[in-house]
Amino acid sequence: MQAWIKITLILCAFGTLREIRPSEPFVTEFLLGEWRNITETQLNRDVYPVGTYSYLAQLVLVFLITDFLRFKPVIILSGLSGISVYVVLLWTESLEWLQVSQFLYGMYMATEVAYLTYIYAKVESDKYPRVSSYTRIAALTGRFLSGVSSQLLTHFDVMDYRDLNYITLCAQVLATCWAFLLPAVPYGIYFHRKSVANVQDAPIKTPPGNDIKKSLRTNIVEASTLIARHARAAYSRPKVLAWSALYAVALALFVQTQTYMQLLWKQIQEDSNAPVAYNGAVEAAQTLLGAAGALAAVRARGVLPAPAAAAQAAALLAATGARNVYVSYAGYVAVGVLFHYTITHASAKIAGQLCDDSCFGLIFGINTLLGTGLQSILTLILIQTLELSIYTQYYSLSALYLVLAVCWLLGWTVHTCKQKQSVNINNQY
Repeated sequence: MQAWIKITLILCAFGTLREIRPSEPFVTEFLLGEWRNITETQLNRDVYPVGTYSYLAQLVLVFLITDFLRFKPVIILSGLSGISVYVVLLWTESLEWLQVSQFLYGMYMATEVAYLTYIYAKVESDKYPRVSSYTRIAALTGRFLSGVSSQLLTHFDVMDYRDLNYITLCAQVLATCWAFLLPAVPYGIYFHRKSVANVQDAPIKTPPGNDIKKSLRTNIVEASTLIARHARAAYSRPKVLAWSALYAVALALFVQTQTYMQLLWKQIQEDSNAPVAYNGAVEAAQTLLGAAGALAAVRARGVLPAPAAAAQAAALLAATGARNVYVSYAGYVAVGVLFHYTITHASAKIAGQLCDDSCFGLIFGINTLLGTGLQSILTLILIQTLELSIYTQYYSLSALYLVLAVCWLLGWTVHTCKQKQSVNINNQY
């Protein structure tokens, strides 16, 4: 077996295990159930926002140290933080410990960047498209299994919402143990770079005394300079800037939609007396159809994101305004499918504009950081400053999707007019 295939299989196994979290489709039902004594308002305003802010703060740090630590330690940390989250959820009850679990969950999500970028430091650049697809598919497989298993186990009363956390905890333990099997990364993309001398497999000599500090300082300066140069070169391209903006905004809006959707469903169920929750089935459908949306984006040519954003606005409006939980389920699935389409389409457009192989991981990280920052701003404004009701929050998100559609359409129109004008001028000469 070729080395890159073996590495990819080990990483994909970790990604699948990490994403087996059947407790997540019903996490709101669990937290508001008999096992804790908190209200929907506390969960909305005092608990979930902690995870959002923690994710943003730790993503900045993780983004900087992942390459420096050469990926594997951060992947192991991801597993350990996942274990910590579900230990706290299972064996504590207070609001304060619930906030601690959200802080740990922020770490858990932030360290995912190591999983997504590890492969770029271990395989040759000509394998990037294939291994990127495999790692994404592995994660989606884990999410799909989570949705299906959670729905079946709760529907047939095999487990309650709390018991699902035991499966999630076991999966995180297995993922962490599996992470130790990943081969170490001898060279980073920016730090500890592979020099010409290293290629000859020359023996590595440990520098004595102050030379270690000097070497470390030089490494950091060189890496920072290279990161700045790559970022400047990438974002100086108008197309990279435009598609990165779309990536960040689309990510922020969808994550905000996804984070609080279970609260909306619970409110609709209470208002309409709907007895059964199908959250797991809905998440499974959203994952499966989202993968199809991503595939459609790869094959699409010249499809504007503006109609997709407008459709998301309509779907979210229906999901909120119909006050029918099944319509809300369908609206959420539609929003998720279109998100995967948009984000994959934007990623492909960005990648097509980059000339250096190492740039994509950097730009991906920066765009994710920007999207998380925007989502934190939405949380601060909509939930903690304006203190909007759950229905009003989603009406606001629907309006923001419509604003995104209008802005992109206007930008595309201006760009098209400029292109035509340039062609006409060139034809005159």
